[in-house]
Amino acid sequence: MVATAQAGALLLSIPRAATTRLAPAAPRALLAPRDADKAETPIEAIRREIKTGRKTAIGDAKGRAREKMLRLAEQLKLIKKLYADNPKMMARQLAALAKELQGAVKDYARAAKDSGEMFSQALKATPDATVPPETRQAEREALEEEAKMEAHGDMDFIKMVRSFSQGLKDQLQTARIKATLTVEGKFEQSEDYKDAEKGLKDLDEATESLDQQMRMDMPPGSFMTLKA
Repeated sequence: MVATAQAGALLLSIPRAATTRLAPAAPRALLAPRDADKAETPIEAIRREIKTGRKTAIGDAKGRAREKMLRLAEQLKLIKKLYADNPKMMARQLAALAKELQGAVKDYARAAKDSGEMFSQALKATPDATVPPETRQAEREALEEEAKMEAHGDMDFIKMVRSFSQGLKDQLQTARIKATLTVEGKFEQSEDYKDAEKGLKDLDEATESLDQQMRMDMPPGSFMTLKA
């Protein structure tokens, strides 16, 4: 029970602002339009795309996944009160929460893949030879910093999911212990318990898949100092 409380506290103590954090805007000087007689460089063109509709859609999708996880955390608090003495119903509700959270993880994964592709494309764009080297370097460094901040946000999400998932596992373990005193037969062999176990296993697999996907799709170096 202590581990459950700690896991729930960790999840719910995260400021709401953190659930919608997006990569910070690049320095304004780097986004200012060039002189009318100078063409837009490839990096500038892709970064402009990142700054407009596509990036907004990605940020919104990730934000919805985070918000869904927080709503599920609130549901868990209620479920723990309602079914504290009903192991079967507790297991059934935990299975449902795990399934819903798995859906949120998959939604986040789709948005994260699009994000990784954008940053990778931008960094692989052929530099404009007519642009001074120092300007090209500054543009690249700004873009790399954006990618790192996006990666930090992604790993924060994974940490929150893993914390919540551990809370669900702890609660299922508590239900299993209570079932030895209140449920006839072997609770571990019941469909409710098996469904909960499977749901938690599937959630872990989806989370691990998201972790690996982001490390593959985001530009090299984005995750150098990160660990989820």
